[in-house]
Amino acid sequence: MKKINIWLADLTHTAQGISAATFPLGISFVYSYAKKIFGKEFNFDLFKFPSDLDKALNKQLPTVLSFSNYSWNFELAYKFASVVKQCNPNIVTIFGGPNFPTVSDEMLEFLKKRPNIDFYIELEGELGFENLLKKLTKYNFDAVKIKQNNETLLNTSYIYENRLIHGPKERIKDVNIIPSPYLTGTLDKFFDLPLVPMVETTRGCPFSCTFCSDGAVIKNKVSRYDPQRIKEELNYIANKVGKVDELIITDLNFGMYKQDVETAKVIANLQRIYKYPAILAGSAGKNMPKRIIEIARIVEGWVLGSSVQSTDPEVLRSIKRSNISSNAYKEVIDFGNSNDNNKTYSEVILGLPGDTKQKHFETIRFGVDSNVNRMAMYQAMLLSGTEMASKADRKKFGLITKFRTIPGCIGIYDILGNKHPVAEIEEIILGSNTLSTDEYLECRVMNLIVETFYNNAMFEEIYPMLRALGVSPMSCLIYIKEHSELYTKKIKEIFESFVAETTEDLFSTWEEANKYVLDEDVINKYIGGELGTNELLFHRVLLFNEFDDICNLMFKSVIGTLRQKNLLTNAIENYLLDLERFIFMRKKDFLTKTEQTTKATFKHDFEAIRAAQYYVDPNSLNVFKNPIELDFFHNQKQQELISNQVKLYSAHAIGIGKMLQRTNMKLMFRHFVRPTDNSKSTHEIRKHS
Repeated sequence: MKKINIWLADLTHTAQGISAATFPLGISFVYSYAKKIFGKEFNFDLFKFPSDLDKALNKQLPTVLSFSNYSWNFELAYKFASVVKQCNPNIVTIFGGPNFPTVSDEMLEFLKKRPNIDFYIELEGELGFENLLKKLTKYNFDAVKIKQNNETLLNTSYIYENRLIHGPKERIKDVNIIPSPYLTGTLDKFFDLPLVPMVETTRGCPFSCTFCSDGAVIKNKVSRYDPQRIKEELNYIANKVGKVDELIITDLNFGMYKQDVETAKVIANLQRIYKYPAILAGSAGKNMPKRIIEIARIVEGWVLGSSVQSTDPEVLRSIKRSNISSNAYKEVIDFGNSNDNNKTYSEVILGLPGDTKQKHFETIRFGVDSNVNRMAMYQAMLLSGTEMASKADRKKFGLITKFRTIPGCIGIYDILGNKHPVAEIEEIILGSNTLSTDEYLECRVMNLIVETFYNNAMFEEIYPMLRALGVSPMSCLIYIKEHSELYTKKIKEIFESFVAETTEDLFSTWEEANKYVLDEDVINKYIGGELGTNELLFHRVLLFNEFDDICNLMFKSVIGTLRQKNLLTNAIENYLLDLERFIFMRKKDFLTKTEQTTKATFKHDFEAIRAAQYYVDPNSLNVFKNPIELDFFHNQKQQELISNQVKLYSAHAIGIGKMLQRTNMKLMFRHFVRPTDNSKSTHEIRKHS
């Protein structure tokens, strides 16, 4: 007897490069668990790319077609489901994932608008998928009969005769009953692709933030995978990974639990043996700063920080969030900055309920004054399945929203012999009863300035000097914003373009946004990059490409700030002249001219200044009578890292922008050395420094 085909897909947009360039980990758990239960009865297959799914569909149609649903891939998945349903209405289509309402009337409305979804599985997909497949088997895979009999399905909702029917909710009590998708070989085929591996060591989150789908009470209990399994998975990944330097830990609060220390030790061992991962991404947990620091001592490449979202008490109450204490936050950041190559971060969301321009600026100031290396600044999105997106919260806080195309999540795809335009639409907050849209726009301009002139150590040598003089770096960033007369013509054009793109292509309804972007001429402009870019990352790249101009603007603003505060002296001016040339030598064209060694002379001892982490008062510095010469170069390890990262991100829309945002640039800036050791050739210095 021919086996029934059960297909699962976690699709990503690919028209502008790979939008979600990660392994399909979430759905691979569902796949692995279902295969464990039903492996002898059904044929299972797993898909990531639309082209691969289309090829498979052209050979045969499955009995069951299942999709993961996130804000960045739902319309793509639904288009495939709709086309397949047109070919054969009897194919059972199943969706699951966090991008789904939690209130019954909103769930009903969601499913009514999307009649090609037969069943929607909530929470973790494994138990719901198992229960649904058993029911489908009982009814010979006739979805209509299941609905006619009003079958109650675990963790699953569906519509029958305009009525919403959903069953009881239950989470997996022991996640270890799910076979590892790595150790069973399920994810092997993805190692040959430019995708970042991900691992999950815990599930659940004890916090209840209203803007996050994981804030639901039912998800508050945290469960953990067996340490031996985690160790074996990490070793498996390190053995098979190609030219990808990153690893993502998907835990919502990594470092908050004592078992995370053991995971860190495993990763550290892999770093010694395989030199992988060079970059470790994972959201640090709250309230355990000492444990987070302990883990950061063990592993290399982990970006330390905390997602504060806002530091204002009223905003935090509005979103039901409690932040890490200021002292604990500073303790983590100080440690993260103690190593010259470490990177620290803080996440901020603009436009949350109760937010104002002043509150947003003060939140940024808190991060900057805490010496955070990167302020990750996001626009508030209303995500389906979150409390903040509910009708009640919208009304309570007077949320002003617009709809737009998600950057990079758009394309024209071949599905069963025809081309289909698809775009993902998101709803963003542009104001509220406390934040006008004009103030919102001012905040966005400030975000671009911080992203360009502060983030990721682009001018890291300047800010410690300002702190040593008792000046907040935020004062300098505000000076840049308020003194546009210092901008060159090109810089002015870039800022004007940013303001225009921030306010254009926004629509009052989802339908208007979708209709606009799917117009043939418009969608081709989106795909070609003329429209629909991530305006913050795109314009940061444009400014980055004008490095001479932004470097000059940066130093003019430092001088202007110090002059305003009556702190500017001849010694400081002379130091800034030297420092500007020093930064220029380290960072000009650092992604392209990686094999060159360049030389420059300086009056200040930058080797000693670096040892002081650039925290110096120029008024007290000694100046060389005879300028000294420094060599600037990339060592072999840096050349390999830059090559791998450029290759990885060149497969993405706005690739360099994503790399500037996500990658630790400190690892890529040129080394420098005084060429006084004649026993070593330049080649040896480059190799071993």
